[in-house]
Amino acid sequence: MNFRNCFYFLVLLLSGFGLAQPSSNTLLQKGWAELIKDNEDEAFKYFWAANEKADKDKNLKDKADALFYLGVCSYGSSLEKGLQFATQSLDTYKKLEKTHAESAKIGRYKCLQLISTIYGRQKKYDDAKRLSLEVIEELKGQNDSTGTLGLAYNSLGNLYEIEKEYADSERFYQLALAEFEKRNNIAYLPSSYLKFGEMAQKKGQKESSLNYFQKALALAEKSQNKQAQVFALIAIGKWHMDFNPNAATAESYIDKARIIAIPLSDKTFEIKTIETLIELKKKQNDFLKVSQLQEEVIQIKDSFYSFEREQIVKSLEVQFEVSEKNRKLELISKEQQVSKLTNYLLITLLGLLILIFSILYFFLKRINKRDKQLLKTKEELVLLMEEQKRLKEQQFQNDIEHKESQLSAITIQMIEKNEILDEIKNIIGKKVPNAEAELKKLVSKYTIQENNWRDFEYYFESVNKNFYTRLKQKYPDISANDLKICALIKLNLSIKEMASILNISPDSVKTARHRLRKKLQLTTEENLTDFILSV
Repeated sequence: MNFRNCFYFLVLLLSGFGLAQPSSNTLLQKGWAELIKDNEDEAFKYFWAANEKADKDKNLKDKADALFYLGVCSYGSSLEKGLQFATQSLDTYKKLEKTHAESAKIGRYKCLQLISTIYGRQKKYDDAKRLSLEVIEELKGQNDSTGTLGLAYNSLGNLYEIEKEYADSERFYQLALAEFEKRNNIAYLPSSYLKFGEMAQKKGQKESSLNYFQKALALAEKSQNKQAQVFALIAIGKWHMDFNPNAATAESYIDKARIIAIPLSDKTFEIKTIETLIELKKKQNDFLKVSQLQEEVIQIKDSFYSFEREQIVKSLEVQFEVSEKNRKLELISKEQQVSKLTNYLLITLLGLLILIFSILYFFLKRINKRDKQLLKTKEELVLLMEEQKRLKEQQFQNDIEHKESQLSAITIQMIEKNEILDEIKNIIGKKVPNAEAELKKLVSKYTIQENNWRDFEYYFESVNKNFYTRLKQKYPDISANDLKICALIKLNLSIKEMASILNISPDSVKTARHRLRKKLQLTTEENLTDFILSV
């Protein structure tokens, strides 16, 4: 029974000291205020309304908080309902990780600890232990202002105590107490003091155990938390049962605890006081009173379980009522929105039609004006392009004529130079004294013709684009001398003129033309000059 109430009454204590108070959401604050007063029905209404409002406003943070407090509010009467709300809250907090990372982290650990507590009540001890250990692993060493870390330590202490692993249980209780004292969380300290008092009492440490119980009672009275007062008074009553022979003192403390527990809606506290009285009466061998008290426990449990069922039904009714009210409000709001939207659409449509016709008129007018301007521009452009084409053709023709004239001049120059050189050779042949060596040297120097041929080929290629290239591509075996013959044939020169330019005899030119025909693979019927001119 201690384990069942540990998380529940400690979380309720938080509100009095601002440690677990909800956010600035008004509905959550009102629900929390009612939960402190043990008015669970009213608290549930506020929390559920906050949940519905968060859905409407699409506020994930308030949605997650509302679901968490619905879980805290519900699990006392229905473990399944509390677990359902806690799980939904955990999923919602996860969606907040990108936008509200810190709130999502704190919310996640609160949910895990709530689920751990519910698992403990369902006797799923391994699952409860795993969740509390996860909370401790994440929060250990951090500044936990919510008290969740100490609560996780306390839960593990309870779990190990149930499994009778007392060494581990005491270690976690000590960690919880240290955490609460470090944070000065007087909301949590009564539970820890009570637990240390019980452990000291089991070890026979009379003074130490009573001191812990009294400290717990003093803090509970200071915080005006009746649930904590009940646990403290029961603990002191049990202490007197063990160490004080005067049973009346023990009974007085238990009676005080019962008086405080009776008005509480959670009847487990009253049941706990009666069960403690039964232990006392058994020691006194007052079995008649034991029987009466046991009958009272049965009646309270029956009414308590009926109350739990009623609470579940009421919570469902509250959910339905709030949902129906919200649905009706939404329907009215939607009708108003549809009416406004219809009017808005009609006005907008009319405005759009006027705007479209206006735009269409100006657009057509502009298109007409633009077409006229475009037509005029096109005509001017055509005239300009024709003039530009004529000028280009004229320029091209002038370039051709200039290059042809240059080519003709070079050709005539080559012919005249070679004729002069031939005359010089004839003079040398007559063996004029003292001039033979110099004249031959002079003739040999000028007959090289490299510069003349370079100029010739430049102007020739300018007039006859890619002439040499096409011949080489089609006839790879053709030589440089063959290309010269082809160029001279292209200029339509006679054999004599070609011989003079090349500085060879006419017969040599004929021989060169014959070899060229073979390389060009011409038949006897094909004319060499016509073929070269066609390239």
